[in-house]
Amino acid sequence: MNPLKLRAEECSAFGVLVLQYLEKNPHTNMSQLAREVNISRAGLGWICRKQSNPDEDTASRITRIIGANPTEIARLVHENKIEKLANRNELNYVTKFSKESVRIAIPKEDAIAGLNALFQAFHRVTRSVPEIEKPTDFQIYKQAYEIIKRQFLSRKISRRQRSTTLAG
Repeated sequence: MNPLKLRAEECSAFGVLVLQYLEKNPHTNMSQLAREVNISRAGLGWICRKQSNPDEDTASRITRIIGANPTEIARLVHENKIEKLANRNELNYVTKFSKESVRIAIPKEDAIAGLNALFQAFHRVTRSVPEIEKPTDFQIYKQAYEIIKRQFLSRKISRRQRSTTLAG
């Protein structure tokens, strides 16, 4: 039963996994799952939607309960963040060459491929880190997402640079 009447098309890929779990486990409903995760039913519904994402602790609890792969959940959550940027037209590479600023739209698929490539690179780098010190896959994906967002997307040109561009 789906008391919030969430439809799969309203949900992120993470949310679809939650809905599939509820469909395969008719003895569990959204309210029961939310209680097990220690969030409200509305909160669970919200993080299943495309506009939102769970934090690491919530994602971890849900992952454990629904028996999902933690790396897969981390990937889906952070790919959804890229998709949200795409939906807001914020997948743009912005830089300044000489006196002119340049803005180039980045395809969502390229940004997601970059996210996953950075994840793989971080994962490879941390192979030799002792297990107790090693970041979780969710933390690695979060770091990769922040690098993509900060270094490549929607960079703002500072006021000083803008005034130089306007004056020049």
